[in-house]
Amino acid sequence: MMKELLLLLLLGASSCRGFQPPASTTNNNHHRHRSTSSLLDNNHLRSAFSSSHSSKATHLNAEASTTGLDAFDYKTQWYPVIWAQDLPLNQPTRVTLFDVNYVVAKTMQKKQNDEQKDEEVYVAMLDECPHKKVALSEGRVTECGGFIQCSYHGWTFDGTDGKCVEIPQTVIATAAKQQGEGGATATQAVDTKRKREDGTAIAITEAQGMLWISPFLSPLEALAATSEGRLSPPPRVPEIDMPGYKTAIAIRDFPIDWTVLMENIMDPDHGYFAHSSSGSAPIGFDWYSSDGVENMMEVKEESTENGGWKIVSSVNAVAKLAKYNNEVRSLDAKGNATKKKKKKTVEQPTKLATSTFVAPSLIYLGRRDNSTATSNFLTAFWVCPVGTGRSRFMSAAVSKLPVKVPRWIVHMQLNNFLDQDTFLLLGQHRAVLKREAEGHLENDSSAAPTTTNNVRKSTYVYRSPSEKLPVKLGQFFDSTLSRVPNRKESLMAWYNRNNNENKLFEPWPSRETVLDRYEQHTKNCPDSQALVSRCDRVMKRSKVLGWALILLKLAVKPQSSIEAATATATGLFELGSFALGFRSVVSTLSSTLCALATSFANRLVQTKPFFGILAALFVSHYIAARIKREFFFKFTDDIHHEDIKFIANNWQDL
Repeated sequence: MMKELLLLLLLGASSCRGFQPPASTTNNNHHRHRSTSSLLDNNHLRSAFSSSHSSKATHLNAEASTTGLDAFDYKTQWYPVIWAQDLPLNQPTRVTLFDVNYVVAKTMQKKQNDEQKDEEVYVAMLDECPHKKVALSEGRVTECGGFIQCSYHGWTFDGTDGKCVEIPQTVIATAAKQQGEGGATATQAVDTKRKREDGTAIAITEAQGMLWISPFLSPLEALAATSEGRLSPPPRVPEIDMPGYKTAIAIRDFPIDWTVLMENIMDPDHGYFAHSSSGSAPIGFDWYSSDGVENMMEVKEESTENGGWKIVSSVNAVAKLAKYNNEVRSLDAKGNATKKKKKKTVEQPTKLATSTFVAPSLIYLGRRDNSTATSNFLTAFWVCPVGTGRSRFMSAAVSKLPVKVPRWIVHMQLNNFLDQDTFLLLGQHRAVLKREAEGHLENDSSAAPTTTNNVRKSTYVYRSPSEKLPVKLGQFFDSTLSRVPNRKESLMAWYNRNNNENKLFEPWPSRETVLDRYEQHTKNCPDSQALVSRCDRVMKRSKVLGWALILLKLAVKPQSSIEAATATATGLFELGSFALGFRSVVSTLSSTLCALATSFANRLVQTKPFFGILAALFVSHYIAARIKREFFFKFTDDIHHEDIKFIANNWQDL
């Protein structure tokens, strides 16, 4: 379990509530009708992971299968945008999907069946006020009614249906008109016709502690589509719904295209080298790789309801590269081991290392028991397609640990882990986007346009037996990316900005730009922000107290212990005299306090207490500064160069 915990901190990167289809009501309480979907059972898991493996290699450059891919529609899916617990209460927050901004908000409303209790209610709208196109995310949530109010002119909207409920500048004239007409008519009170002043509400739901939006459906449309079976609920990680499992969640934004980030997550071969210094992480990745001989990878493709699609890979979870490196590659010319062999450990029953991709956003990995298909530890990843060249990475480490690991510890370890290979993805990111744009140009000029753009097949060179999974994922993207909303327009805009006579001329971004933890993570995580604030307070107070102690040392004249005791006794005697009424109040109190303060100060400036307190303050400042550093840019060129030296420890040099 300790090895699994270490993997949790390295690879990690919610509450368990059922699917909640969004609804809309016209009353001010914004009640939602909720329904719960049944949980996936273990039989479903067992059918997904077979213990048998194919003994024949598959040609990796085979033509992409169109089975299940032609029917996949990006416009009828749910997309994860933010962890529910990270969304501030009554504060509009901007999220981005397919290069379009939306505003989401969380309010507390009276429960429909129990007016004495409150429940969290979520709303989402296009982040655009119909009036002057100002971002609604810069506004506020009203205290009465929980409406979204634009901070520019005060226009106010009902987030459940987008209706404009108030325009302050017209209130006086409208009230006067209604008074002259004898009050509002029944027709006016229930008017549901969309008007130009109305905003655009979109479907939003909460599942497994995460907020999902379906931006091409209104709340009522999503509710109807769900009830009619035309819209599936957000995909779920089965273990999160099971009792006994705990989750540690994380979030980070990247200036890397979401397709490239997904391919990186599902590439089992990269971790053994890119994360070579991360403790047991290389071994963890080695479990998911294939050796092409005894441990072949099996990949299954499955079409799901309502045009959905997923793939599942499985391979024996045993060390492959590590074993070969230790037993064969590390031998010298005489056949002797150049490194000390590790002590033998008791072998456990072989598990299946499984990777599951549920299009378009969910990936989860874990080592599962061959007989029960259960896993005590797995990592789940949700990749939000923010836009062309951008992505939001959300993750959860799901385990049966007896206690929940503090979130900030997971974030520190995870950010170090992510920094190791994210900058490497920049080259892949630029090459893939460039080739994809060129494919569109070729297709536009072709007499017979196609919907498949073989970007990955023409760009990558596949050779590893573990790449059966990345190949299948690449086929999915090549077959469907042409149907991604706004993809072509934003891609060509990127291409035109960065291309001159087929040469990318934009300067290579700095490592600090690509790995800026504060902008990408800390600003998006309330828990990390709170921790940084606490570190700032500790640093400030320890510095102030340290200087105060030094000044006290310089100002106070050292006294012997006898003198200090005499001064204290005198002060106490005078205090007793005051109690008997023999001295004035002011004189007695002041002299007593001065005596006590002098005695206390004298004790502080003694050599041992002085340096002991000063050392404790220094250590507090140092620890707080080191923790704070983890939430800002850290992975410099020097750290990277030192980091990659560990590769030789895992793979013997020729």
